[in-house]
Amino acid sequence: MIQIEPLSKIVSVLGEGPLWQPQSSSIIWTDIPNNVLHIAELDSDKTRSLNTPTLVSAVVETKSGSLLVATKGGIAEIYPDDNFEILDEFLDSDMRMNDGKVDPRGNFWVGSLATNFEPKRGALYEIGAGCERKTILRDMTLSNGMGWSPDLEYFYYIESVPGTLFRFNYDYLTGKISNKSVLAEFDPIFGIPDGLCITNEGQIIVAMWDGHRLELLGSDGKKLEEFKLPISRPTSCCFAGNNYSTLVVTSASQEIDRDREPMAGMVLTLDGIGLTGLPSYKFGEES
Repeated sequence: MIQIEPLSKIVSVLGEGPLWQPQSSSIIWTDIPNNVLHIAELDSDKTRSLNTPTLVSAVVETKSGSLLVATKGGIAEIYPDDNFEILDEFLDSDMRMNDGKVDPRGNFWVGSLATNFEPKRGALYEIGAGCERKTILRDMTLSNGMGWSPDLEYFYYIESVPGTLFRFNYDYLTGKISNKSVLAEFDPIFGIPDGLCITNEGQIIVAMWDGHRLELLGSDGKKLEEFKLPISRPTSCCFAGNNYSTLVVTSASQEIDRDREPMAGMVLTLDGIGLTGLPSYKFGEES
């Protein structure tokens, strides 16, 4: 039986980008409009929050132990003493960064969007260890969840508008993607695909904004199962715990009546789902 519990009492307006940090047994996530990172230990009530000088939409670990984050205008680093340093700002003022992950080669892939969701103004970037920047995809509207198959053969990428999960061939030696194909399409009436994570068997878990659920897809894009949630707006997910068998889900409370949906905006843990994940890649470190 699946057990669903809140990780902490913290309520985010737009919780996003959950990251499992094994060395501290903690989940890190961001509340985008409130310019804050939250850190909560998985097996205790200990939490702390870090205010940031700009919004943070995604957070990843570096091989040196700092955090690399996507910001309003670009990329920044947060050091172990909580010092926040802007590394590169390159987006127009009416744009912002969104979801991001580190690839198997140790580079940070992160997408952008127009704050008014103007079509085809966003892009997907690759940030290298020296902060060199490449544009991977252009003409995106709402760049979102991404991940790599465990065998490193495929790259998965969600564009939330129009609601499509794409699959690309991935070449580990060059880091390039090719052969774009539609793996799954989602009817917005039943929810919008947001963040995703990958199981150790190569299945894809998609958080469905306004869908009250997570969807489990096979590597062929076929729906295998769904996990109903006590929140309508799950945003993203990751695996956590010593054996990576706890699924962690961030959520949003914006425009939600919390009297009717008291867990909205909380980070939830799901145990007993019968799936496990893999460690996240670290920026600057090849797998």
